[in-house]
Amino acid sequence: MKCPYNRKSEKHVQKWGQKPNDEGVVTSGVITDEWCFELAECEKENCGAYHNGRCCYASVSFENQ
Repeated sequence: MKCPYNRKSEKHVQKWGQKPNDEGVVTSGVITDEWCFELAECEKENCGAYHNGRCCYASVSFENQ
């Protein structure tokens, strides 16, 4: 079982793209963010959110929100 709130690793990639016009002048640009998370294995009894044989963590979000 994977832990819903403890991440093993986190990777953030930021890319910048520019669009020049016919004269070579940059007229617009775009920044793209990409987040990748690798979830850790459940620690079960060693975790404060684990009670009565299950995970009781209520605020699960895989989108970092």
